[in-house]
Amino acid sequence: MAASTIKQGTARELQRLFAILINSIGETLGSLIGREIVVRPGEAQVSDVESLLASLPRPYAIARGALDKGFAGKNLCALFEIQDAIAMAGLLMMTPDDIIAERRKADTMGSEDDEAFGELGNVLFSGFGNVLRDAVGNIDVRMHDRGVVQPGNDEKGMLGSEPVIVFGFRMKIGEYPESIGQLVVDRSTAEAWNKAPIEPVVDDGSGGARPATQFRADEDGLEGIPAAPIRGVLASFVMQPEVLRPLRRSCRRVGLELRRHGRGEIPNPAAHRNEIVLLDVPPGEDRRFDWCRRIKELSNTTKVVLLIHHPSRQRVTQAFLSRADAILGFPCQEMELSQKLNSMLADPPAEEPPKA
Repeated sequence: MAASTIKQGTARELQRLFAILINSIGETLGSLIGREIVVRPGEAQVSDVESLLASLPRPYAIARGALDKGFAGKNLCALFEIQDAIAMAGLLMMTPDDIIAERRKADTMGSEDDEAFGELGNVLFSGFGNVLRDAVGNIDVRMHDRGVVQPGNDEKGMLGSEPVIVFGFRMKIGEYPESIGQLVVDRSTAEAWNKAPIEPVVDDGSGGARPATQFRADEDGLEGIPAAPIRGVLASFVMQPEVLRPLRRSCRRVGLELRRHGRGEIPNPAAHRNEIVLLDVPPGEDRRFDWCRRIKELSNTTKVVLLIHHPSRQRVTQAFLSRADAILGFPCQEMELSQKLNSMLADPPAEEPPKA
């Protein structure tokens, strides 16, 4: 079962409860680390654990809380991008900002950061317990354990195996880039909290809804965009799934054949001559600037688009130094992306210098 949205009106109680839980994250952890934490609740989805793991763009630190009393044996999990977990742990230990910045470049947590993250989890679930007792009644939650889940891999089985409800949220710690976190609970527990069954649906484009198991042929609304004659190839190396919809639509509009590459795949510069390569550059993936540089060093006929999430002066400077042909911040307007790609097609690739 792939992740699916929830039919409007079937999860009102649950939405309200999780909005309170998510908002409590900023209050609880912000006061603990001495920095403002702004959180914004997002959309809820029904998913299986395999699909949830497959959707992760990078490693996540996970704190697992054990429910008890009327929900003994069940868990509530909080997932944070590992760079944020490192930042919060460092701020809790009053680590200097420059050392935190250096540690955030890694996708692993040191023993000190791991221990501090455990302390953060204890306080976080204490706050969650206050919310749940008021809203649900016969329930409590305490920090059980912590770990790291990788894209496609939950080695310790911390998320379990049952279908889950996933509540996404956006989170910004002080001056650090905004990130995406998730609260996860098994579906049966969520329905008990909701006091009603939860129905997954997808929008069929006509204002109605139908079961999520039915296939939606035109998920990206491509049928409404006239297909331009194919004029070139775009090879995409995308990590964030939200990039794909505007990218598919833009390619159709300007006449590019879209060839998707895997999330962990590294571009081979020799394989993309006379093509456009789009590199999605989320926070913590600055190695992709090096990929761009290597592509441009090998071939003048390959054009590279860098799509930078949370652009800053430093990251835009890195993009210029990597010799990118086009630099865009994300999220961006679909038409802006289309115009940029169209201008690159209008400008023929430079000739390769003659071989000696």
